Amino acid sequence: MFTDTIEASGIRQQSQIAPHDYDFLVHANPEHQDWVVVNWCLANFCNFSCSYCPTDLHDGSVRWPDIDQVKSFCEKVVEHYDGKKIYFEFTGGEVTFWKQLPGLLKFLKSLGCDTGIISNGSKYKLFWEENIEHLDHVCLSFHPESADASYFLDIVQFCADKIRTHVNFMMHPQFFKECLDLAYKVKDVANISVAIQPLVEDFGDRLLPGYTEYQNPTVLTEVL
Repeated sequence: MFTDTIEASGIRQQSQIAPHDYDFLVHANPEHQDWVVVNWCLANFCNFSCSYCPTDLHDGSVRWPDIDQVKSFCEKVVEHYDGKKIYFEFTGGEVTFWKQLPGLLKFLKSLGCDTGIISNGSKYKLFWEENIEHLDHVCLSFHPESADASYFLDIVQFCADKIRTHVNFMMHPQFFKECLDLAYKVKDVANISVAIQPLVEDFGDRLLPGYTEYQNPTVLTEVL
């Protein structure tokens, strides 16, 4: 059994592989069999407060973890999965606002790991210029209530020129045309993948009110 516990600001997080009836997992895609993916939500501070986003994903109630404990856990993951390729993906909240992130990315690269982040892309350009060499992948999400479309496109183009880049568009019905217009521009950028996402209430099964017939999920999956 592999167990590690991280405690930060009273938040106790435990990673544990418990005994099961099976002995090992096999990827459906053989190309991925040698990879281990660690997706880590580090905190819930975000500079956006989107109306469709649950409060506990952006209200700052979960503080950033202690960097030394994070590094210790990462070292244990690398040691435990010796011989595997390991990809650490960090999210929040908005993870680019964690001051310790640049140092952590450099540390993980020194361990031979691949790294990635999920971000709204709003952090100042210098952040991306200084840290892009320590990233292997970025997933950027366009949130039309708060994002600046021209700046977002600039960050997308910068990242896609350097690393694998994926872009999600949060297709709010009130900003549908703005999102769609930008999505068409982004899809022509090289080295990029695009997904347009209909919004649901509280991450449930019901679509956000206000979609027209043209904006239904079937159309959303076919327009690009």
